[in-house]
Amino acid sequence: MQTAHDGYWKKLGEDLTLFQVKIEAERGNIFTEDSRILATTIPTFELRMDTKAKGLTDTVWKRHIDSLCLLLSYYIPEKSNAEWKSYLGQARNTNARHLLLAKNVMFQDFKKIREIPLFKLGKNKSGFITIQSNSRKLPFGELAKRSIGYVSSNSKTMIGIEGMLNEELSGENREVLMQKVAGGVYMPVNDNSEFGSKPGLDVYTTIDVNLQDIAEISLYKSVVNHKADHGSAILMNVKTGEIKAIANIGRTKDGQYKEIKNYAINELNAPGSVMKLASVMALIDEGYCDENTLVDLENGEHKYYDVTLKDDHKVSGSVTLAKALEISSNVGISKPVYKHFHKNKEDFYEKLEQFHLTKPYGLGIKGESAPILSPVKEWSGVTLPFLSIGYEIRMTPLQVLGLYAAVANNGKLMQPHIIKEIRDNDKVIEKYEPKVLNKQIAKPATIAAVRKMLEGVVDSGTASNIRNQYYKIAGKTGTNLIADDNKGFREKKYQASFVGYFPAQNPVYACIVVVNKPDISTGYYGSNVAAPVFKDIADRLYSTDETIHPSLKSNRNSLFLSPMKGLKSEIDRISNYFDWDILSNNINTDMVTAIASKNKLVVKPNYYSAKSIMPSVVQLNVRDAVYLLESMGLRVVVEGKGRVKTQSVQPGERVWKGVEVKISLG
Repeated sequence: MQTAHDGYWKKLGEDLTLFQVKIEAERGNIFTEDSRILATTIPTFELRMDTKAKGLTDTVWKRHIDSLCLLLSYYIPEKSNAEWKSYLGQARNTNARHLLLAKNVMFQDFKKIREIPLFKLGKNKSGFITIQSNSRKLPFGELAKRSIGYVSSNSKTMIGIEGMLNEELSGENREVLMQKVAGGVYMPVNDNSEFGSKPGLDVYTTIDVNLQDIAEISLYKSVVNHKADHGSAILMNVKTGEIKAIANIGRTKDGQYKEIKNYAINELNAPGSVMKLASVMALIDEGYCDENTLVDLENGEHKYYDVTLKDDHKVSGSVTLAKALEISSNVGISKPVYKHFHKNKEDFYEKLEQFHLTKPYGLGIKGESAPILSPVKEWSGVTLPFLSIGYEIRMTPLQVLGLYAAVANNGKLMQPHIIKEIRDNDKVIEKYEPKVLNKQIAKPATIAAVRKMLEGVVDSGTASNIRNQYYKIAGKTGTNLIADDNKGFREKKYQASFVGYFPAQNPVYACIVVVNKPDISTGYYGSNVAAPVFKDIADRLYSTDETIHPSLKSNRNSLFLSPMKGLKSEIDRISNYFDWDILSNNINTDMVTAIASKNKLVVKPNYYSAKSIMPSVVQLNVRDAVYLLESMGLRVVVEGKGRVKTQSVQPGERVWKGVEVKISLG
């Protein structure tokens, strides 16, 4: 048989022992709008050696073994020079074909190891075997994690940007032919270097990491303080539709709070009183009412068929439509809607379509849900009045925000989007320009009227607690019952919300905050649960973005500043804005401390300049801390929210590339 059928049996043996293994291409990066990395792929390498490779003769072995062991002890210091010599010598004597040298080797170290003289001879003469694997890393930890998303190993679950642009990010894989050898192990037959595959494209988002940090911290505080189940917040530029921040915080089974789901774009709930803006717009746009039309509130109760609709705060007598919106009267909004639309319900439905409240936006993230609203033919007698106050329809926070952003933009509805560009290195492959969905969702006079009414909600209505003297906010509170899983409405669970825009006279940003199922004992109204989060975000943004407020006039000689720590480039930007003089001595470090001294700013290095010495990052924000530590080659693990409180490696200790440093925020 060996003679007559030699070719057949050899072919059969190869078929049984050879197979192809897919080597994934390096996945593209995801960036913020200013090119900071939100998600990246880090290749790691498993290094092995075939000590009986065909070309690794005794002559080659003896010539290179000393230098090999010396260099391995330097690059892989888990073993000394002598230990490597003993380890490799024993492997050579026992004909080891797949000897492990190291696992999880970073690319920078791998490049050095493959330059060892023996390994440079090639796989046949050296027996050097490399197996590459890729891992996805998020340098900013939990920041915007659900919006970034992920793709499961079997590609069945695709979430967020990673899922929506999986094809672009994936690149082109390659295959390596593997063969089973003695001992049940597998070795590559063809070249298995890291070259050959095509890396994925890079995705640039509209996310501003500073604003994202602000939104997450503000939302986190409210959700935790009110013992809520979860919450979400979205910040959007009204003129472009760019999403600048999208935050989601949920409670885990063990009582911790972290980003679990992207509630902002995929959770459908009754929007509640924030929907009253659409009802008022429909009435005014059709010419049925204006802001001064009087409505009898009937002491806060009105009956539709066999259902009585009630106000939280009973008011007797008549008020204007504007006042009804300010105090969020269910009776005051539902009565005129029912009066003018109950005989032509299709017209009201068409107004909601006109306001883009019946379909999704196509944000660019996998998982956006579509609104749920029954067709008019299925409406009951009480659907219209309850729909007018935010029930009988289910929407995501993003869809509610879109309406308010359009009002802020004088009626022009922009498509909300989170993807800015797709690039192949520095070459722009696709650019996502701002897109107008509707040039005018309502008459200009309607938009002007409701903008004034929304300002009234904050000036003298349900959101007066967030009124401030520096800039005007326009918006609407919402407090509504929501169904609790399979229990329905048997247990009272609330959704607190606030949505609006600022500065009210010349809006730049629109923002929505939704907090679900707060503990009733801590408060559950939109005014005290959600509105303060909106104000916190708006205050922080107003104080840092000079484009949305009048220029500051100050006497720099009398201005007092506390010491500032941060990036030197940002200190330079601040000094240029205020026209301050800077005193420094050729600072070469990125991180500095700036101290005001009379009419000058004294800038000093803030950290050890040596790359091998651990700096102090306490009191820094997460962005600056991560930037500093990762620039030193350290692996950073972030826990909590806020500024850095503690660090696992103490300042002054010696460190090296790859060391893990945990920083706790608070």
